[in-house]
Amino acid sequence: MRNPIKNRFLLILLLLACGVGVVAQQPDRLQQDVKYLASDALEGRRTGSKGATEAANYIAKEFARLGLKPLAEPAGRKGSESRSRESRYLQSFPYVAGVRLGKENGFLFSHGPTAESPVAVEIAGTDWLPLGFSSSAKIESDVVFVGYAITASELNHNDYANANATGKIVIALQGTPDGANPHGQFGRFEAVRWKAVAARNAGAKALVVIAREQNFKDDRLTRLVYDNLSGDAGLPVIILSRQAADRLLKTSGFSVAELEQSPAARPLKGNLLLTTDVVRSEVAAYNVAGMIEGSDPVLKKEVIIIGAHYDHLGRGGEDSGSLAPTSGEIHHGADDNASGTAGVLELARLFTAQEPKPKHTIIFLAFGGEEEGLLGSNYYVNHPLLPLANTVAMINMYMF
Repeated sequence: MRNPIKNRFLLILLLLACGVGVVAQQPDRLQQDVKYLASDALEGRRTGSKGATEAANYIAKEFARLGLKPLAEPAGRKGSESRSRESRYLQSFPYVAGVRLGKENGFLFSHGPTAESPVAVEIAGTDWLPLGFSSSAKIESDVVFVGYAITASELNHNDYANANATGKIVIALQGTPDGANPHGQFGRFEAVRWKAVAARNAGAKALVVIAREQNFKDDRLTRLVYDNLSGDAGLPVIILSRQAADRLLKTSGFSVAELEQSPAARPLKGNLLLTTDVVRSEVAAYNVAGMIEGSDPVLKKEVIIIGAHYDHLGRGGEDSGSLAPTSGEIHHGADDNASGTAGVLELARLFTAQEPKPKHTIIFLAFGGEEEGLLGSNYYVNHPLLPLANTVAMINMYMF
């Protein structure tokens, strides 16, 4: 942890601000919590992993031991009696732990409506690949080239202005008109996610993005990953090798290189039958919530949340945000944020031990999925365990 003297002082101020007497600190308990949460046994607490679930159960057991009121199972719900005492503190939220190709993926381009002289593209993974956030669908349609597939009204740029994309499959280049300049004016539109949004808004049925790298497997888009924060694209999105794209474009008298030199939108000859089958492995992930009901008959209607995220980066990997994306080593996350979680647990101990009880209702809330893009806290805001209108403050314990 960072500065234990400063952090202890902040803890005392928090207790005083909530109208609770300060008791002797228990650094051994804080250390014990951090030591367990950051241990090798939990393997970095990556959301959706066994280690993260064990961390959630550890927090839930402490909440139960302290006698906090569980909130995750509303009173009177059928089957609540069968749940374990600890599980009633767990608010589950959906999480995709992995993504793979299904068995029904196909790409067949023909010159015209009679399906003569089809341009066969190899199996998915060799010459083309659905992206992890692609929808699964079977679509047959005409195709149109739409440059970089960018719409940016603030830049007076619309690649769809001269293209009728409604009901069609659109083909686009990777990148932006800025080329390799990451600081150009189009920089924030470079991600394929934004191209998919623009394609969907233009009424397209699917988006085909041409690979940037000559060697298809070297292209960053060929790594099949899933972004839990953004979710499904809402239409099929695939990456197509440059070699396969050249075979497809040849029927219209173009090549990939020529389109890169002159990326104006234009219709293409032919018809594309595209089938995407992306299988996502969904697992449960958890927030952990426990409550002390306020002692004042009026002020108890006002809720204060004391929270922290308990997840971390697991064993790293490019999609985890790790600074060592290929190491495979455990990212223990003692500071970020086992320390903040330990602070929440200690505050729960202090508040439950004090008399008189706090006048306001206090929810102690440990979030999952923070490292993946604030998934747990976002889920709580959209599925609050007590009405958000009654929540007057949230104190976030981060790297305490």
